Amino acid sequence: MEFAVLARGDEDRLEQLIAIYRASIARAEQKPEWMVREMLGDTSRRLLVALDEGRVIAFAICYFAPDDAFWLLEYLAVDANIRSGGVGGRTYDAARSLATEVAPGAPCLLEVDAPHADAPDTDDAWRRLRFYRRFGCRRVEGLKYVLPFGRPGEVPPMWLLVDGLEGQESVSAETVAAWLRGVYAGVYAQAADHPLIAAMMQPLEGKGAVRLRALDASPSSGAQCSVSPSGVKRFASTLLRWAARSGASS
Repeated sequence: MEFAVLARGDEDRLEQLIAIYRASIARAEQKPEWMVREMLGDTSRRLLVALDEGRVIAFAICYFAPDDAFWLLEYLAVDANIRSGGVGGRTYDAARSLATEVAPGAPCLLEVDAPHADAPDTDDAWRRLRFYRRFGCRRVEGLKYVLPFGRPGEVPPMWLLVDGLEGQESVSAETVAAWLRGVYAGVYAQAADHPLIAAMMQPLEGKGAVRLRALDASPSSGAQCSVSPSGVKRFASTLLRWAARSGASS
């Protein structure tokens, strides 16, 4: 297996990437296909592919903030026919190595589904958290992360993970706010003062430092803050109402 960063003209490999993207990424979290195609010419992104005898078997899409304050693992997916064989881990490791060249020292941010309170440890959300736990990723404690699209309940509640910043147990609330502004503006083409950012930051108001919490391996530990299915729509609706009020008063 080898890795390559796609460039203009790599149309065949891009088509293979998109096929895995459509089959592997939850529909509510997919961008329109034309947006994925435009990423090939976007200097802030790198489309990294894992190749097996010339065939794309996995990919990672990485967004690099213009000020090198962070990079976001926007998507990571493996061909369904070869999962659980270590390809995902090797692809993520390759993305981390790429990041050391593009933005040395910048922490990686990751958007992951928050596990439901009643989900078994075989649930996809828990399996994904165990995957990133192996790499030392930590959760931004107290932040209920929301993507800026979809109706309440359509997009799952999420956590924001951080890979890097070794030796730091916490970051400032302003750093978290700057990450959110950077992701919303750079990745999703939303206003940097989007009202959902203020809504997400509201629980962190008054905190001088926000803890980066180690991930647990399963729900049996009882240490992680998970969400109940009934709380998903309530939380999203509350955020949207708060955002609407904030927007109306600005």
